[in-house]
Amino acid sequence: AMGSGRSRHRSERGPRVVALNERGGPNSRFADNTISNTKYTALTFLPLNMAEQFGMHMNRYFLLIACLQLVRSITPVHPASTWGPLCFIFAVSALKEALDDLARARDDAYANTRPVALLTTDGALVRAHASELRVGDLVLVRDGDEVPADILLLATAPLRLTGG
Repeated sequence: AMGSGRSRHRSERGPRVVALNERGGPNSRFADNTISNTKYTALTFLPLNMAEQFGMHMNRYFLLIACLQLVRSITPVHPASTWGPLCFIFAVSALKEALDDLARARDDAYANTRPVALLTTDGALVRAHASELRVGDLVLVRDGDEVPADILLLATAPLRLTGG
C-alpha cells in the first residue's frame, strides 16, 4: 500500500533534531522568538498605505472623479472641491494606520523585552529577554508567569502552601 504524501514528504526531510540548551548546531536552523506584528517600516509606509487605500473600490472611484474634474471642459466645479476632501480623508486614514502600527510596535517591544528565566546546563538561572529564547532552551515558568513561547512542559512542581 502506498503511504500518504505527508509521511513521504516528512521522511524525505529526515528527523527533526533539537539539542537541549545548545545555541548552535541543529537548533540554529529554527526561527528565533522575536515578535513582530507591525505592517510597515519607515520606507514602506507610504507606498503600502496608498496601495491599501486604493485597493478599496470606493477610493478608486473618488480618485477617478477627482481626475476627471481636472479637465475644465467637462466639469463645472473647481477641482479643489473634490481633491481637498479626498486628500483629507486619505491623510486621516494614513494617520490612523500609522498610530495603530506604532501601537503594534510598542506592544511588540514590550513582549520582546519581557524577562524570562533560563536554566543553564550547570543548573544556574540566567535572566534574558523573551526575544532571546531559542529552540532547545530550558525555561523556568513560575506560577502566574506568562508563557514566553511555545514550550514543551518537562516537569511541574506542586504549589506549596504555608501557614496554618
